[in-house]
Parts: sequence; structure tokens; C-alpha cells
Amino acid sequence: MLDAVRAALAAIEAEGGFAIELGCGSDDLHIEVEGVGPLRYPISAATARKLCAVARPAPFGRRDKTLHDVRVRDTWEIDGGRIEIDARRWQRTLAPTLTTIQQRLGLPEGGKLEAVLDKMLVYGPGQFFAPHQDSERADDMVGTLVVELPSRHEGGIVVVEHHGEKRVFSGAARGPKDLSLLAFYADCHHEVKPVQAGYRITLTYHLLYRGAATEPARLPRDAVERLCASVDAYFSTPVQLPYSRSTPQRPDRLIYLLDHQYTAKSLGWDRLKNVDRLRVAALRAVGERLDCEVYLALADVHECWSCEGDDWGGGYGYGRRAFGGGHHDFEEDREADDHELVELLDADVELGHWVGPDGRVAANIPARLTMDEVCFTRASTEIDPFRSEREGYMGNYGNTVDRWYHRAALVMWPRARSFVIRAKVSPAWAVGQLASRVEAGRLDEARDRAKELLPFWRHVAPNEASEAFVLKLLSVSASLGDAELALGLLSPLGPHHLSPRATPAFVSLVQQYGSSWAQRLFSAWQAATRHDTPPWLSLLPHLCEALAAGGAHGKALAAWLLSREVESFKRCYTGTLRLPDALRAERIEGYVDDILALLATAAVIRAPSVRDDLVAFLTAPETALPLMTAGALLKRCREGRTPAAARALGLQPLYRRVVALLDRAVAAEARSPDDWSIEPPSGCSCALCKQLSAFLRDRARIEVAWPLAEERRRHIHGVIDLNRLPVTHVTLRRGRPYTLVLTKQEALFERDAALRAQQKALLAWLKKQRSAFSESGPSIALS
Repeated sequence: MLDAVRAALAAIEAEGGFAIELGCGSDDLHIEVEGVGPLRYPISAATARKLCAVARPAPFGRRDKTLHDVRVRDTWEIDGGRIEIDARRWQRTLAPTLTTIQQRLGLPEGGKLEAVLDKMLVYGPGQFFAPHQDSERADDMVGTLVVELPSRHEGGIVVVEHHGEKRVFSGAARGPKDLSLLAFYADCHHEVKPVQAGYRITLTYHLLYRGAATEPARLPRDAVERLCASVDAYFSTPVQLPYSRSTPQRPDRLIYLLDHQYTAKSLGWDRLKNVDRLRVAALRAVGERLDCEVYLALADVHECWSCEGDDWGGGYGYGRRAFGGGHHDFEEDREADDHELVELLDADVELGHWVGPDGRVAANIPARLTMDEVCFTRASTEIDPFRSEREGYMGNYGNTVDRWYHRAALVMWPRARSFVIRAKVSPAWAVGQLASRVEAGRLDEARDRAKELLPFWRHVAPNEASEAFVLKLLSVSASLGDAELALGLLSPLGPHHLSPRATPAFVSLVQQYGSSWAQRLFSAWQAATRHDTPPWLSLLPHLCEALAAGGAHGKALAAWLLSREVESFKRCYTGTLRLPDALRAERIEGYVDDILALLATAAVIRAPSVRDDLVAFLTAPETALPLMTAGALLKRCREGRTPAAARALGLQPLYRRVVALLDRAVAAEARSPDDWSIEPPSGCSCALCKQLSAFLRDRARIEVAWPLAEERRRHIHGVIDLNRLPVTHVTLRRGRPYTLVLTKQEALFERDAALRAQQKALLAWLKKQRSAFSESGPSIALS
């Protein structure tokens, strides 16, 4: 459908051209150049040489740089400040000529075209200017005017290209003293071919369009009808987005990239150039018929292309380019935008600086779009990028060019879908709209709007992370009085959003819609959990305490949540036991806070059976917490808690087990200086790992040398590194197979000494805390 819109727009052709050439007499153009004096027509070769003597080599611009390179631009330049023109007389000829240029370039009536002198250029034999695009030096600059002065020369023709069309200009002067005037839009690519003989001398002007259009664009009726039908079909036809499994949806927006370029100050409905004016007028007319909102905006376009490598001989831009029959190899100078493009790999458009239908800058317009909504009649590759980056060949990827372009766009969407379109970009705005309708007593309208959100809400709501958003969404979900709507609105969030401030509102929702509704909500949250979902168990004690105090539905939900989370923890913990020793120890250490949150929750909702079941799990032989991790848990239980509150956590069995194991460990003899034994890691039982285990258990053996093939060496490397054994492994690359040398490290003794010191300190602390973990004392809620 987008292709039909593009074709309908392309069929609307410009009233004027992108470049025109005129001839006129030179009687009114009196010029005096500093250091040379008055010019007489036709300008002689001797005078031309004098002009060159007072000129300087002309630079050229490449994005934000001003460069000198005669392989790109070879001409002489005299600044406009050194040129004196009898302006009053010259205006007698120039003013009516500018009126003609304005009409033939298709600029709107009402405004006025003005010419501001820039400089004089002198092209001698062999000199040229490679293809380039002029930069718009002012916000109201629309083009360039080149006044070619009478002089005898051959060559130096000008080629202007726009939208894939090239026009060649060789001068419109009819007599030896006549002037040739060439005007073209500033965003056209153009070049000056080499001068073959004599001197080509020109004045260049910036063309400024002042004022605004007063007459509406004249549009062919059949063209508007065709465009209207194609836009209507585009907005009415559901499409399947690439790489998406969701149900096909109707497009939200139509974004048309304009042919010409504009700045923030020059972008306006009555200041559009040439064909842009006609096509935008046609789209506005279509927007009125289809009841669409229509805006102008600046568009930053990013494209990623595959490109030819540096060894390609075709050349583009400033690679191999022929001038006057010779070839210049500039390969060493090639930049990111000098490579031949092959295939468009990716593209995106960012919109900003919106202009509303009234011509005023519009604020707070949402703009998260897809390339499936973008069409154009002029490709970005026909415009000079303002930034380019190239990634060379890197094996599996590379030979790509990233380019960024400044463009402008017309953006339109059906007014009936404005709420949905804005909601996709700003969920907070959408919830605010629902809240305002509820406050105004328009409850049915609020429900209808909420239903419009559900098809896409799970994709956009998680983008809002503020507590204020969550609080307002909870409030709206309650006010709607619809359990299914509330479930749909809250499902994308996740329990990590139930902060202490949000908890009271959530408890009220549970009482309003019931515990079964809340269980469905938590199940939806669990199903949507990803690896980057924030943890939330630290919120569980406060949440369940509030739920238990909030009525029957809250008590039921609190008990269900605790049981569910305990069982979930057991599954995760059991899976961790299958990991290598070092990884298992690290992972289990990370569970301390989760265990504490579960125990605290059991205490506050008075669920001793669940608590005791969890403690039994943590002390069972198959699933017992590692000794020092269990000690860390006991220490964390005393942080900020009274002895009575610590006892309420029910960790007495764990306390007894840890103290007994520590007593045994501290009473054991310390490692002797000649004991180099290391407890082998569990897991692999292959023949090679059995050999490794024997070496590790050997009290006397410090080093072993194994001739092993590469795969077997890699396996041993992995076991040692994964379990962080105090053993170095070095490969001696002599003979076949290479020899793997394993050496036990002194760190073995340092580790043992450090662990023994930690065990003694922990045991001493635990014995001082006996009252906090004794069997006596009431089992009360946490303080």
C-alpha cells in the first residue's frame, strides 16, 4: 500500500524545474575588483590572469570541514568584499530576472526572491569543481545563482542533478558581451567540468526567499483523487511487520520525506520549495477528507549500507574519477561516503521540530516510528550526508557504511487514532488521559479508551519505570471497575513495581477484584519474567504484611504468594547444585537475601509451617547451605533485629548445625606445610578428570606433566579455571602432542589459613548470639 502512495505522490510533478538558465545583456553590470580595476566585456585573457593574481585557491566544504584539495576543486576565488558593483543599475536587469527565476523554479507567489553576492570564481585551463552540493548558509537560502561573465573559453560546462535527472548547461549568452545566468536549488548536486581553453569567470550569489506564499497551490483534481484513494487504502489495510509474530495491525502514521532540505527556521507550510509545495498541499487536502492530523517535521535519517571494499576498482565520489581524459587515484583519501553502496541493510528516522497546521512550532508530539511508515520520492543517497562512518571488512561482518542525513517530512495520521498513536509513545500520557476522563465522570469513555490500549500495552507499558506512573495506573485500574481491564493494564508491569508507596493501592485492588484475580496477575508477571527483570523478593515481607492486614482476599493472596515463592526458590536452588563447585558457591551466596526475605515474610504473616519447611530444606544433607553461607545468613538475621525478632525467623536448627560443624572444623588440625592435597571438584567423571583428581588429592605431589592432545588440554584448562583451583596450567609446545604442566600454588595454604580464621571468628560470634537462636522465647513477628 505504501508503494501506491509513493507512486501517487511521484505523479504530482513540479510546476517549475530544479535548475534554469537565462541570458541577458551586460550593460547594467558594472564591476570593479580590488587590485584589478573595472572589468570590460568581454573579459580578456590578460585581465583574467590579473584576476587570478589577486585571487586565492578556492576551498570546498565537506560537512563541518573546510578543505583545500585541487583534486576535488581547482579554481580561483575572490571574496565578495573585494568586488564593487553598481547595485542600482544592476538591479534594473537583475530584479525582473529574479522574478522569472522564482516562477520557473516553482517557488510560491507572495514571497520575493533576492540575490546576495558571495564571491567571484575564475576557472583557467584544466580547472574544474567535482560533483558537490552547496550548503544553505542562511535559513531562508533556497538556491544558488551563477552569473557567467562574458569571456572567451571552451569547456567549463555545468551539470546539475536532482532526483536522478541530470541537466547540462553550457551558457545561454547570445552575444559576446551577454551574460549567462544559471539558477538551481541549493540541495542539487552539481559540477563544473574542466575548462579546455581560455577562462570561465563567474559571480556566485545566494538566492534567498523572503516572505511567504499567498496563493494556494494549483492541484490536478485526478491526482488528488488518486492520492486520497491510496492513502485511505494504506491506513485501512492491516500489515504484518517484519520479524513480528503479532497480529497484523493497521499502520499508525504516514511519513513522507520531502524532496528538498530545510532548516528549523525555513520549514513552514508557505515556504516549501518547488514540488514539495504541491505534494504537501495534496497531502493536506487528503488529510482534510480523511480527517487526519497533519504536521511538518525535521527528519534525521540514518542508513546502514553494505559497500564495496577498498580493493574495488570502480570508484565513487573521490575514488577513481576521470577529468579531461585523465584518471586520478585518490584511494588513499577515501572517506566513509566515498564508497560504492551495494545494499541497504538497515534504516531509521528520528523526527523533531514539529510544525502544526497553524504554522506554529508544536511541542510534545510523540514520534516512535517504524520504517514501514516511511515513503519518499527522492532517496537519501541523492543528498550529501552530514555524517558518515565506515566499518571495514572484519571477517564475519564489515564493509558497511553508516550515513546520516538531515531531511524534512510531512507526518499524518487518522484523527480517530490519535489516542492510540500517542499512547504507544507515552504510556504515562495515556494513563493521564484515562484518569482525566474518570475524574470528569466519563467512565464509559475511559473504559473504551483502555480497551484500545490492550493490543499493544504489553509492549509499551514496561518502558515507563516511574513510581508516579505505577500509582496512577493502580488508581485508574480501580476506578474503571472492570477486573479484566485492570488485569490487562497491570499485566505488563511486574511485582518489582510494588514499592511501599504503591502497596496500599494494590492491596485495595486485591480486595476489590479478589485473590483469584490477583493470582492470575502474579502468574502473568511470572510468565513475562526475563533475565533482565529486576528482583523483587525484598518487597515481599512488606507486601504480604499489608495484604494480611487488608482482609480475607489479602490474607489468602499473602499465603499463596509465600508458598509459591518458597517452591520457586527450592527449584532454583536445586538447579544451582548441579553447577561446578566455584559457580555453585557464588550463586548460593547470592541467595542469602532471598532466603531472608522468605523467612521474614513467613514471620510477619505467621506461617510457621512454611518457614520450618524452608529451614528443613536448607539443613537437609542433600540441599544444605554451605557452611560459611549459612553463617552469613545467620549474621544477616541479626542486622537491625532484636533477639526475639531473630528467633521468629525459625533458624534454630540451622544455628545448631552451623555451630556443630564449626566446632569440628576449628578443632581439626591445621594443614601441615607438606600437605599439598586439594579437594577435587565434583561433576565430570571422565578418565582424564579421574587422573586430575588423583593428582589433586596427592599430599606430596606438586607438579605433573601430561602429554595431551589439544582437546584434552582444553578440557583440563576448563575444569581448573571453572572451579578456580589453586593450580597453574602451562602448555609446553615441544614435540607431539604438546605437554600440559600443572603446578599447585602456595595460594592453597593461604586459602586454608584465611578460611580457618574466618571460621574461628564466626564461631565466636555465633556463641555470643546464643539467645537470639535459642529454642526459648516467644515466636513473634519481626520488629
